[in-house]
Amino acid sequence: MNEEEVNELVERIHSAKESLVLFGRQVFRISSDFGELSRTHPDSFRLLAAEHKLFANKEIVHAQMEEFYKASINYIELLREINRRAIELSGTAAPKKNL
Repeated sequence: MNEEEVNELVERIHSAKESLVLFGRQVFRISSDFGELSRTHPDSFRLLAAEHKLFANKEIVHAQMEEFYKASINYIELLREINRRAIELSGTAAPKKNL
């Protein structure tokens, strides 16, 4: 890889991390809204179950959800490892742990 390609790769790693930050904020907002809605309108979800794509394929929806989140965790772990290796390659030493 030449210097320009390395720079592009580092930018992509940084961009992926920034996307996760934005995603995390969105999830926290959803959590807050969900908590409020599920207390005030618990039946609203039953009404949407027949028509919204989130609830499609009732026979396999649970398996699909589990596979999606398992894959998502693996993607985040892979990004973590890539980021760790990039930092090591940059010569930035990890802080020493106090025992």
